[in-house]
Formats: sequence, structure tokens, C-alpha cells
Amino acid sequence: MLQDTPIERYLIKGQEVFVKREDLSCKPPGPPFAKVRGLLPVLKDLRKKGIKTVGYMETSISMAGWGVSYFCNKLGMKSVVFMPFYSAGLRHNQQFQLEKWKEFGAEIIQINKPNRMSINYYRARKILSSFPDSFMLPQGLPFNETIEAVSDQLYYKTDLESLGGTIIVCIGSGAMVAGILRGCYRKNVEGECYGILVSKKDPDRIKKKIFSMGKISDKNFCFWGRLPISFSVVDYGYEYTDKEECKCPFPCNPYYDRKAWKWLVDNIEMLKKPILFWNIGA
Repeated sequence: MLQDTPIERYLIKGQEVFVKREDLSCKPPGPPFAKVRGLLPVLKDLRKKGIKTVGYMETSISMAGWGVSYFCNKLGMKSVVFMPFYSAGLRHNQQFQLEKWKEFGAEIIQINKPNRMSINYYRARKILSSFPDSFMLPQGLPFNETIEAVSDQLYYKTDLESLGGTIIVCIGSGAMVAGILRGCYRKNVEGECYGILVSKKDPDRIKKKIFSMGKISDKNFCFWGRLPISFSVVDYGYEYTDKEECKCPFPCNPYYDRKAWKWLVDNIEMLKKPILFWNIGA
């Protein structure tokens, strides 16, 4: 993992935008996906506890399975990646995903008749239970280790020059923005933070989940004191499998981060300066 990802500057509609390139946090051939920041310490801890096989239920889009298979390969552990199987054929990123999982020696098991992700997860976990010394990773990899690592990135590695105005980030599971908010508390960063949903979710419910993950209570109050930055969840109308094709001057994931980038570009005139875009994946 790269512990010092750069902050780049771009001129958008005449406005300066800082971009935290967290997509560079995992070195190739690992995934350009900062969500795996907490994955490596979790896997190391599981290995110490005697776990030999790790399972993950993947979507048709995410890079999490790539990260699981990559780090398991490096640690000498077996990875089992479960994938939704569609009778009409592979969808979205699945061909690319398959190539990456195979590259790092993962066993791939198809879940036929894909249902809700929560149901697929329990089906996969039941299958994995037949493997000795196995552990099923939670959906979306919402580890506290990831939240702490992101918090450290903001606290130690993000200059004050880019903070105090507006922070924009996409929201999937909510772990990354929970880390950003925790870092803002530690650094006493004021201003505004906007989380842009990458799929249809209830904004109030996801906000409460993020506050819980980040150990922040409701109404913008921390368990340790007041959260200095305001936080809003924005539903910009995207479905999870929608692909955002707007132009972007740096590598930016079309199913995740680019949806937040589109919101930034559309609303840049109203945003408090300085503007910091937190790019999670490429």
C-alpha cells in the first residue's frame, strides 16, 4: 500500500479543484481501489488466527474481489470469489473481474439465479462453510481498519491548503466517507462534506449508518464532541449499474467516483472553496 498518495490540482470551469488520488493507494498489480486499505491488516490478522481460506461475494462491478484474491495470493492464503451468474451472459465488469481473479489463483464459484445481494451473501457463506479453516468477508469490506486508514490519510497526509471548504466523495458502503469524517474531527476541519450516492439508498438511513461506522452520533455530534464539518448525503438519481461517462482529467471509476465528479462539475459554482475531491478508485 502507498501511504502518501498525491493531491493534484485541476482547473474546472475556472475554479481550482484539489484531487486526493487515493486510487493510487494500492500498487499494481493490485487494484486501483483505496477501499482495500484496511483489507491487508484484516487478512494478516485472520492468517494469525489460523484462517486458511477467505471468501467474498462479489458484485458485477466492484474491484473488491480483485483485492481479496491479490492479497490472499501474497499472503499464501486461498481465496474463493463468488460471482453472480446471469443466463444472458457476463455483465458490466465481469469478464475483466474473472481475468483478475484467475491471475491471482482464486477459486471462482458461480451463484446461479442471482437474487438480492444479502441473499447471495448468505448462500455464498453457506457454501464456504464446507471449506476447512475458512472465513467469509463482509459485503463491501466495511472494516474499521479501512476507516482508520482513511482517517490517517486526511489527518497526516492532506494539507490544510485543500481543506476548510468543501470535500466531495462517492458513497457505496459508506466506509470511506466515515473515515474522512473521523479524520475531519481529529484535524478539526470545518466546512462542508458531500457524499454522492452511487446507487438508490435512503439518504437518512445511509447517513446514520456512516455516523455509526465512523463512531459519530446523530445530529452531527461526535461521541467525543461536536463534528466540526457539516455532512450531507446526495441522491443524484443513479442506479448501481449506471455508468457515468462524463469527462474527467484523471483516472476515475465510472460506476463509483465519476458519479460524484459529475455532481461536483454540475454544482461547482455554489461550492465553498477550497474544493477537495476524494478519488477512491480508477
